[in-house]
Amino acid sequence: MEWRVRLLALCIFLTGCSSEVVKTREYSKTEKALLYLSVANAALLQGDHTGALQSLVQAEALDNSLPGLFHSKALAYFGKHDLETAIASARRAVELSPNFSEANNTLGSLLISGKHYEEAVSPLMTAAQDPLFRDSYKSWTNLGILKFRLKEFNQAVFYFDRAILDAPQRACGAYYYRGQVSQQDQKLNEAIADYQLATKKSCAGFGEAALALGLAYEKKRDYSQARKVFLEIHQRFPNTSLEERAMNQLRYLP
Repeated sequence: MEWRVRLLALCIFLTGCSSEVVKTREYSKTEKALLYLSVANAALLQGDHTGALQSLVQAEALDNSLPGLFHSKALAYFGKHDLETAIASARRAVELSPNFSEANNTLGSLLISGKHYEEAVSPLMTAAQDPLFRDSYKSWTNLGILKFRLKEFNQAVFYFDRAILDAPQRACGAYYYRGQVSQQDQKLNEAIADYQLATKKSCAGFGEAALALGLAYEKKRDYSQARKVFLEIHQRFPNTSLEERAMNQLRYLP
């Protein structure tokens, strides 16, 4: 429904197709570009990356100075598995607006995906330290993931702790990766506690954390709890690779 409303709004503003009053108003190129950007963002929410790019091309033709446009392009290209173009788009967004924290976070995350670890630090730190950025926990988490991949585990845990401090109810990834560090150190009880937090409330859809929880119980030889977790995954994530992996583990439990 939201998608249809936005398309109707675009039609009204750009052509006056539904209102004689609108025809008397001349809209600037930037205003029209922003409307196309709004339609593109609605498409991104629907997972329609091609549709988003179609609207973004129209927006860019009207005004190529909008940071949000290039940020949305980065998300759309990443959704189409074109990492290098996504990185270039995110870079352009940050060039246009160096303090655009959401774009800085996206750029850092994309650079991690491309294994450009050193380059990822600066944009992520910019976003993480922005007191007005509501999702700063995502940047702290990404910094932790960066250090985790570099096997700098103490520093990784420091960043995960910062993410959890910023957003204890939403820092699902930080709990999960902190659990991974604890499990590597054979601290199974601490790992299990973090995996549990990574699967509760707003984190309830985090299937990878649920699987990690089951595996941690199995490693601890708490087979009844492991079985319970694997069966829950079977019920909540049917017809997925996650369910298949859980069922494979379940078959070999004593």
